[in-house]
Amino acid sequence: MVTDSCPGVSLRLGFTVGLGLVFERTIEWATSEGFEFVEVLLDGPYARERIEDRSESMQTVLTDAGVGVVVHLPFAVDPGSPFAPVREGAIAEFTAGMELASDLGAEKVVFHPSSDAWELGWSETERRAFVHESLDELVPAAHDRGLTPCLENVVSSYYDVTTFPALLERYPGASMTFDTSHALLAGMKGMEMAAFCREHAERIDHLHLVDTRGGDDEHLPVGMGRIDFATVFEGLAAAGWSGTATLEVGTEDLDTIALGKRHVEELLND
Repeated sequence: MVTDSCPGVSLRLGFTVGLGLVFERTIEWATSEGFEFVEVLLDGPYARERIEDRSESMQTVLTDAGVGVVVHLPFAVDPGSPFAPVREGAIAEFTAGMELASDLGAEKVVFHPSSDAWELGWSETERRAFVHESLDELVPAAHDRGLTPCLENVVSSYYDVTTFPALLERYPGASMTFDTSHALLAGMKGMEMAAFCREHAERIDHLHLVDTRGGDDEHLPVGMGRIDFATVFEGLAAAGWSGTATLEVGTEDLDTIALGKRHVEELLND
């Protein structure tokens, strides 16, 4: 558990459950390692249609272990599609995912405010409008289910970290998931990340602590790439930030996830 390890920061640490991780065994391991929550990605083996009939048993496992849960809606679903039926389908899938998140006992739901619309065929203004049409429904839908909508800065659409403040201004009822790897790939270095986190701390409810060597979103453990996490944490500390932080590591190897946790703890205890 990482709580108040660094003056000014109150950080609850979790990790992503996805790929081939077996839920019950993984939650048992999470407890033994001192993680406070897990983030369930509703895709692949954990896609909503594959696990919704297990939601009650999964919620029981989490409750019995004293482990919280954040739910990440599928990133392959395009809420900014230029085609209305596709966009409506994305809204329906995300809303169903929110229902499942509520059943699991989640407090936060993460999703991408993105558009995969063809840049040569649709203007930037049009692509933003497609995203807004979906968010106009999805942000209230999350609140209706007792969830905090934590919109994530992405790389390949209008709302990367450099333009995200405009999205936060448009949706005062939404919070932010600040993804460190996505921020780096959008051109933001450690000092700039720290400044962003300091300035927008009141709107950032959730972090994705992801490292990369640059060039691609590699989903490495903290300390294995070139992101200056020490400086990022200094920015959060300066704002007295508190919230949840997920080690979004693309692996089924629990030792690798534990390595990222150890590096976070070392940074916060320096």
